[in-house]
Amino acid sequence: MAAKQNRFKHSRGGEEKRRMGSRREWGRIFNRLLLLSAALGFVYGVEKLGERLDGIPVERVVFAGDLHHVNREVLVERVTSHLAVGYLGLDLPAIQAELEQEPWVYRAVVERLWPRELKITIVEETPIAVWGRGGLLNHRGRIFEPEEGRAYRGDLPVLDGPEGSALEMMRQYRLMSQLLGDENLQLNTLEMSARGSWTARIENDVELVLGRQEPLEKLRRFLWVYRQSLAADFAKVARVDMRYVNGLAVAWAEQQNKG
Repeated sequence: MAAKQNRFKHSRGGEEKRRMGSRREWGRIFNRLLLLSAALGFVYGVEKLGERLDGIPVERVVFAGDLHHVNREVLVERVTSHLAVGYLGLDLPAIQAELEQEPWVYRAVVERLWPRELKITIVEETPIAVWGRGGLLNHRGRIFEPEEGRAYRGDLPVLDGPEGSALEMMRQYRLMSQLLGDENLQLNTLEMSARGSWTARIENDVELVLGRQEPLEKLRRFLWVYRQSLAADFAKVARVDMRYVNGLAVAWAEQQNKG
């Protein structure tokens, strides 16, 4: 009799465990369904919020920076075509690239200002020399060309050389300017021919023919002769040819006028 009661208790206990296990399983399923519903609701809410935010228009575009050569109206035209997508949909890198196509724009920094403002900081090109016939050379050795009919009239030296020579021209110009500056002479023009021959023009339009080899050494030789014998009458000098191994040839303005 006791054995039957034990078997009954074991059977009853097992049934209760199965029911409890089943309830726990359904509870887990129910919790997962709740979490899934909450996640779907969150995603739906985010999508709806995104749709509303995407519809926020840009109410103000602010340009910052010292604009001396850049046409503000042209900048506005370039930016306007990007505003239709709304405030959050703005492609800032695309706007930056668009603005930097302007010849006088060296860099454009584009940023959102909450809630509906677009700020654009313009850094203009800083020309250090006129390049060839109409181009300009910036501080990084890049050539850019102002708009036709708006030539730059700054007091800049003139550099000219073959394609791809801008950086070398800029380097030589700086070295030569430093050497000439020690004697209070100013380098106004520096040219390199297609064959690599260097020619410089300094104040009073005096031409220095430096040839192809070691232009800096030839310039140092000229300066030694200048200090020794040319400085006093330099206003009468028209041309100095340095293409000799150990000397130079001076052409005087009077001789050229008679010729």
